Amino acid sequence: MALSNESVQLDNQTFNGRKRHAAVAAILLIVAISWMSIFDRKAQEYVDESTVQALSIFGTFRLANAAISVIKSVEVNAFVASVQFGQGLDPVDDLIEDASSVLKFAIGSLITQKILSEIVSTDFFKLLITASGLLLIASLYIQQGRYSGFLIKMFALAGLARFLFVLVIVLNGLVDQAFVEEKTDAEHKNLQGSSENIASVGQTTRMDSSNPQSAAVREQIGELEVKREAALQAIQKMRMRVTEAQGKLDASEAELSEIKESLDLTDRYFSNNPEYEKYKADVELREKGLSEALSRLEEHTEELENTDDELEELTDSLRGEGKGFIASAKDMMDLGRIKEEAEELINSTLNLMALLTLKAVIIPIIFLVLLLKGFRYIWGVDARTFASRQLSNVKEELSGKA
Repeated sequence: MALSNESVQLDNQTFNGRKRHAAVAAILLIVAISWMSIFDRKAQEYVDESTVQALSIFGTFRLANAAISVIKSVEVNAFVASVQFGQGLDPVDDLIEDASSVLKFAIGSLITQKILSEIVSTDFFKLLITASGLLLIASLYIQQGRYSGFLIKMFALAGLARFLFVLVIVLNGLVDQAFVEEKTDAEHKNLQGSSENIASVGQTTRMDSSNPQSAAVREQIGELEVKREAALQAIQKMRMRVTEAQGKLDASEAELSEIKESLDLTDRYFSNNPEYEKYKADVELREKGLSEALSRLEEHTEELENTDDELEELTDSLRGEGKGFIASAKDMMDLGRIKEEAEELINSTLNLMALLTLKAVIIPIIFLVLLLKGFRYIWGVDARTFASRQLSNVKEELSGKA
């Protein structure tokens, strides 16, 4: 009811003297700001930096997943005990898969944010807010703006569409830089360290295994071992490529940041600096290279996991025939190190999932809530109710024509 009264008061307002001058000045200022790219570029810079960060974290997750898969593939040859150890790493592996899914969603959300920010910064929205602003200014001089209520609503709605999403991204970036970014970087470094330590332990861990008594099964295992070895070599090669691609991307991002810091405010936000655009294109190109390397790494890791599943099935069938295995003290120490690193990896993964969910999920929800509330305040009606009414009207018109 209160919203309806506000809407009526808005329709019956009059503008004269200083009030009209202030309104005209405010409208012109909003129109002028809409044609400036300072907020648009700031929003896009934040989204680009967040995308690079999310892509780098995703790459670390995939490297950790590959390292664990390698360890599980080594242990699968120990017919009695390896299954138990593999089951111990399964929750870690599953958590990394879940975290990778969250990262994919986060990257998709960031790309969507970038697309939407580019859409609202196009000339169409700038012309829309300019046209509605000029019409509103003209209406303020007709009978002291007594009938300008509808145009005020139109201008406010155009401004909401033009600025709200960009401002939400900018404010999110400020909050991220103040509170979230440092924590995210620290957890990412911990994750990288745990992943590298697990990979190094996995390369030194060896266990003796018994030979199966069945010649047919031994032959199948031999074929799978050859396939697994090829997959391991491919994974090692792709891990190096991913690490190299991450390094190049980080270097390009650092160079871009240096260039950006060297630019003055005018070049940074109001003109297209060729050098800045060149480094920005390099970052985008290396983002693509890292994405391709990660995709190949996932393919080889999945192939290795499928091969290990087949080996595990053969292991289950021969468990009664196996003679067990003998592990050296060093190997047992390695298993303890793997457990410790896995615990660190779990903590970092959970923290990163929470931080990235905050950035990629909660903020868009806040934007949606603000948009709905803004629509309701401007028009005095809930957006869902308004859409439902319009849909019903369209259906009635179509039914009447039929």
